Amino acid sequence: MNKTIDEFVLRGVFGSFCIKNLQTSGLLRTPIYTHEERNEHDLFVSIPEKVRSGSLQMQKHFRLLFVFENLVREFIDTTFKDAGDGDTWFDKRATSDMKSKVEDRKKSEEKNQWHIGRNQHPLFYLDFSDLSLLITNHWAVFKDFFPDQGWITSRIKESERTRNVIAHTNELAAEEGLRLEMHLRDWINQVG
Repeated sequence: MNKTIDEFVLRGVFGSFCIKNLQTSGLLRTPIYTHEERNEHDLFVSIPEKVRSGSLQMQKHFRLLFVFENLVREFIDTTFKDAGDGDTWFDKRATSDMKSKVEDRKKSEEKNQWHIGRNQHPLFYLDFSDLSLLITNHWAVFKDFFPDQGWITSRIKESERTRNVIAHTNELAAEEGLRLEMHLRDWINQVG
């Protein structure tokens, strides 16, 4: 009796694995419900398995990065506004290098009008590392939110390395994905 149950369970597990493998390789279509999902499936069916499976893993990492980076940007914007700087805080608080970077990037976008640009706030034209500088350069405004400046600098610097791997469409090692997730969790726990 136990042998029969074991064989039944083993066949079920093996069958599930085979179905998933066939679906991933594009040989077996999963039920597709929307036009967009059908188009996406058809687009990726001829792509090598390594690239397809890598893209699925990278989706998670990109999502973590997107949330983390935008939480930092939103926090900086809100904190400066709450400190009394209003909507023009960037003009008062950004370094001349930051302002120059924003100007150059906006000019580049103007020349390439065929491409939809970024969020119009100057904060979205800065590099991730610039966000750390905004906080540490104005520590009096941010000191109540963080243990020390090193806390900010280390998390953003480490996450920027991960960000660059993701932005250049390289596969991210699992431990680096976990580190990014840890930094995001740290940020959420610290700032709220």
